[in-house]
Amino acid sequence: MYEKGRISVGQLFIIMLIYLTATSSNTNFDFIYGAQDGGFSNLFAILPGLFTLYLFLKLQERHPRKILFEYAEDILGKWPGKFVSLLYIWFTLEVAVMSARQFAEFIVSVLTPELSEQIYIIGVVLVAAYAVYRGMEAIVRFAQIAFPFYLFLLIFVNILLVGQFKLYNVLPFWDRPTGEILFASYLQYVFPLGELIFFLGFFPYLKKEKGKAWLPYLAVVLGGVYLTYRVIVSIGVLGQGTAAASSYPYIEAIRFVKIGEFVERVDILFLGIYIMVVLLEFIVMFYVLTHGVAHLTGIKSVSPLVLPLCFLTVGLAKGVIKNSLDFNMYITQIRTITSPIFTLLLPLLLLIVSRIRFGKIQDSPSNSAANNTGELADGKRVSQK
Repeated sequence: MYEKGRISVGQLFIIMLIYLTATSSNTNFDFIYGAQDGGFSNLFAILPGLFTLYLFLKLQERHPRKILFEYAEDILGKWPGKFVSLLYIWFTLEVAVMSARQFAEFIVSVLTPELSEQIYIIGVVLVAAYAVYRGMEAIVRFAQIAFPFYLFLLIFVNILLVGQFKLYNVLPFWDRPTGEILFASYLQYVFPLGELIFFLGFFPYLKKEKGKAWLPYLAVVLGGVYLTYRVIVSIGVLGQGTAAASSYPYIEAIRFVKIGEFVERVDILFLGIYIMVVLLEFIVMFYVLTHGVAHLTGIKSVSPLVLPLCFLTVGLAKGVIKNSLDFNMYITQIRTITSPIFTLLLPLLLLIVSRIRFGKIQDSPSNSAANNTGELADGKRVSQK
């Protein structure tokens, strides 16, 4: 453990909700494969997203105040546990590299086509490095400050979007083949709902608060509902053909919003705060990456690792993919195969082995104290049954 602070369930709810709603606004997989039925695809993706969250929170409950890289060794043994940690580190690095490149592609395409993507790749990595130096509590505070502005603009813009909505653009429902709708649902689980696994770096520091354990699950549900709304309103404004052809249909729909004859680029106001919150996606990944590498190498602080990992991420982001087409191929052909290993299979394996080796958790005062202090009360945490 490299942090001493704690975060509340409410703070986790905010950062999760930002993550799920912000990063999904610049994707179009559900538009391409689901069209007007992409809303159903997003609703179907909520259930596996909730199951993934349940697996990781259950593991955290069994191994309080420990990050996955630590309790994997407790469960599987030293070297098998390190192998699992290495797999998660590799996956986190892979997704972080793609995320940095996608962010840069998005900014260049939407706002500054005259500038190079490399500028934004370096910028987002440096911001994440600074955030990791400041620590988890600084990241959460930034999310808390940005959230009210982001939420206000999101509500404001979408109220204006309703005025441009045309119902006939989204009819008829369930017009696509069921297989395409389900494939689109799977893609939406792979990205963004399955990326909840990157909050494994925050779960060990979560305060135990009675009556609030449902808030992280609510964030997943609200994220899925928002994804559903985003598809319906974007197609209602743009039409099915235009929405499917656009790389960023939701942002394209916002460009239709104007206030009278005076304010015609409301999308610029939205994109200003939107870019800030999208940075959180990469920051969360980079935070997990640095802590994973620190644990694997035995380094006592993450600070010496930040700069080398910055260079590694920038170098890979420049060379691994060239454009958004490469990113789309990565999501649809590679992540569709690898993602379930990390979001479902490995956490399920860890949970089953933990249950077999350590038994069932007892609901006792000693166990509650263990959760709150991060220390295991001898003989009270589990009992063999």
